[in-house]
Amino acid sequence: MFKKPPAAVKSFSPLRSSDRRRFQNEAYEAFPHLKEKCTQEGASPLMPDPLQGAKFKSHINENGFIYVADGKPLWLKLENRTQPVVPTVYTLWQHPDTLPLLYTWGPVIHRLTEGADLMIPGLVLGPEGKLPDLKVGDLVAITIKGYPYPLAVGTMTLPTSEIRVRSGMKGKAVHIIHVYRDFLWAMGDKSDPPEIVDISGDGDEEYTDDEEGHENNNKENVSQNHSSSPTAATKETSNVEKTNDNKEEKPKLSTEETDNVLQTALLQALKFKMTPENAQSQLPISASALYSTYILPSRPRGRGSDADIKGSSWKKVQKFLKIMEKNKLLKVKEQRGEMMVTSVNWTHESLQNHDSYKTVGTINSSAQQQNSTNSHNNTDKTQSNNNVSSSSGGSSQGQIEVQDVFKPHGNPVHIFFEAAKQSKEELYTPAEIRNIVMGYIKENNLASPRNQKLVLLDPILQDAVLKKNETKDTLTREVIVERLREKMQPFHVVTLPGKDPALRKGAPVPIQVTQEIRQGRKTITKVVGVERFELDVGDLCKELTKLCASSATHNPLAGTSPKNPVQEIMVQGPQIKHVCTLLGNKGVPKRLIATDDKTSKKGKGKK
Repeated sequence: MFKKPPAAVKSFSPLRSSDRRRFQNEAYEAFPHLKEKCTQEGASPLMPDPLQGAKFKSHINENGFIYVADGKPLWLKLENRTQPVVPTVYTLWQHPDTLPLLYTWGPVIHRLTEGADLMIPGLVLGPEGKLPDLKVGDLVAITIKGYPYPLAVGTMTLPTSEIRVRSGMKGKAVHIIHVYRDFLWAMGDKSDPPEIVDISGDGDEEYTDDEEGHENNNKENVSQNHSSSPTAATKETSNVEKTNDNKEEKPKLSTEETDNVLQTALLQALKFKMTPENAQSQLPISASALYSTYILPSRPRGRGSDADIKGSSWKKVQKFLKIMEKNKLLKVKEQRGEMMVTSVNWTHESLQNHDSYKTVGTINSSAQQQNSTNSHNNTDKTQSNNNVSSSSGGSSQGQIEVQDVFKPHGNPVHIFFEAAKQSKEELYTPAEIRNIVMGYIKENNLASPRNQKLVLLDPILQDAVLKKNETKDTLTREVIVERLREKMQPFHVVTLPGKDPALRKGAPVPIQVTQEIRQGRKTITKVVGVERFELDVGDLCKELTKLCASSATHNPLAGTSPKNPVQEIMVQGPQIKHVCTLLGNKGVPKRLIATDDKTSKKGKGKK
């Protein structure tokens, strides 16, 4: 239920004493042994005071309430359930005997954290050599064999009397409601269970992959099970078989589900694909590039992997990003008729609470690596592939990396770095500068007591970041970081494939690609600045001639040094798209390719 963030969570509000006691009585009725335990003298209360509650709606449209205390979600109350009161793993770690336990293997728990339900082949007999007596719909906790603390909560889909462990029986045993490391767990302090164990399964020598119950991907096993075990489980697996036989009839994602998938994919892309450390070198980025390069590969595997913007409520990427700007996740700006994402709020709550998951991009990456390995084993095929790649603008050069770095410059900035116990002669990345500022603020207790988002400016910070004749006592952390960086001397490090990194003075200058009309009606595309990335101008002209099926020539740019002239490549026709594709395949970062289509401005305003 919480393998994805809830679709909607209302604001949390404290429960009245009468409501808290009423909910506590409901929990005591559901779990009578807890009343004896929690009403003893000196025992901690089952429902701490204050207890806060909020109404939520899950991504599968199930409604309920989340109850939070001490910064942790402790209980759920689900609508339309026979047992509506559900303890979270945080509560179960305090009261491990709340629910009957089912045991499984470490790798299976790992699958549960990825959103899977518990299958019958993943079950292990308990210490007593049997399963607890449970009926359909009963709440149950799940943990690893030999470990006493629950790691997941769910409801039985079959009575345990019909389950035969390690008999080859297939089917679903437990529908998972909540599991350690899901989004509900992430709403708390993200603490680990007591005496944490390894759930990777490296030590489970008895476990094999066959025990994970992959009947969704193995139609033959389901068919065999259907013929040998005519129970409720085989009926269910028969339904799975029908689903696999009719994959084209897989229900499409609803608009709301698509919205949730794309929002989650955006968080995944920002936090784990772009990353705060590399964002400075990748921003600003166009809306289309962010969507195709980052968001789409970050969609979750399985259901949701085919979600796209057309099936969402926004219909367009630009509208989607504007909504994200209203949510204060990022900032966008119109530049030359195209929407650009200029910055990301890395402290946003949704990013802080987001945990990584397996994406469709990792599947594609693995497939590409496998294809690369296979082609490497065949020299003739490799040579053929290289020829094809060359004719289509491809390259085996690899990605060119460009990293912005800054050096302290000027006496006020030098004084700040000395006060922060940092060298004033070193070069620092944007992420390092931010960490230095945050460390200085924390060490000197400069956070404003009235508003934690503001920082009290001491004399050193005032000299370092305030402008001339500006008098301010407080600024936000991000403004301080940005202003300090602006007063530092910019450099950039260029790492070309197969070469050592080279430090260059100043900010990186992008390659300029301009499309314009000459002689009244002829459209041409000009490219200037490829020498900065040590790209051979002659080779580029040859590749552009093939790729664009057009003439491509180069000449020294007027006004440049005769000894080291800057070459201007001229391609006949509107070729911005092809030029950018070729430069990207050569490894040039997208943020360092600037385009200007002057042909689209002609006739502007005419009917």
